[in-house]
Amino acid sequence: MLPIDLSGKNALITGGTRGIGRAISQILASAGASTLALYRSDEAAAEESLAVRKGAGPNATHANILCDISKETEIASLSGPIRDIMSNRIDFLVLSAGIGSRGAWNETSMDDWRGLIDTNLTSAVLLTRLVMPLMPSGGSIVSIASGAGHEGLPGTALYGASKAGLILFTQSLAQEVGPQGIRANVVSPGFTETNFSGKTPSEETKARVASNTALRRTGKPDDVAGVVLFLCSELSSFVTAQAIRVNGGIV
Repeated sequence: MLPIDLSGKNALITGGTRGIGRAISQILASAGASTLALYRSDEAAAEESLAVRKGAGPNATHANILCDISKETEIASLSGPIRDIMSNRIDFLVLSAGIGSRGAWNETSMDDWRGLIDTNLTSAVLLTRLVMPLMPSGGSIVSIASGAGHEGLPGTALYGASKAGLILFTQSLAQEVGPQGIRANVVSPGFTETNFSGKTPSEETKARVASNTALRRTGKPDDVAGVVLFLCSELSSFVTAQAIRVNGGIV
């Protein structure tokens, strides 16, 4: 087996203690990277994720930071912890945190719309600005988007718009940071078994979705995490400005 060894590398993962972000943090830790995971709530889940990462990658540094990435001031406050915990170097920035819209496009308040954009898109710009001066050649930025950002789907107009913006931002960013030896890619999950919407999907829902995929199953967080690991590794050293769909071939 060809091993992926990220020893000596530092990863910053937003939303890194639950769902897809948790799986990403864990797989990067398992490959030897030090991990700094941001979370907004659920301290118990964050502590559990930290314990798992420490067990998976005992020879690296692992920490969590409470941070609401929808707030510019809280993102700015990360400079100190990045300096103190990660020695002021970030090799991998994984933009995994995100929220969904709370209602139909014409029923959503402007405050909720701004919260959606600030969390799903503006935070990516601010975090990239913060991290880029600290990222060496060979670094990798991975944005977690959504199938809703690629095509119009009923009920996802606002959420899809925020993720479409994230996709284009990342792909354009790749062109600008490429000369520095830094890559930027997007991973767009399809239906993935998490409680992203605030509740666990029912067996009926999972069966219905699975019947519409080529692989006849629903996605798991580890399916997405494996692609992120690839995009952080040297195996993808000539892959940039791409948006990879991880959806089981859904139709």
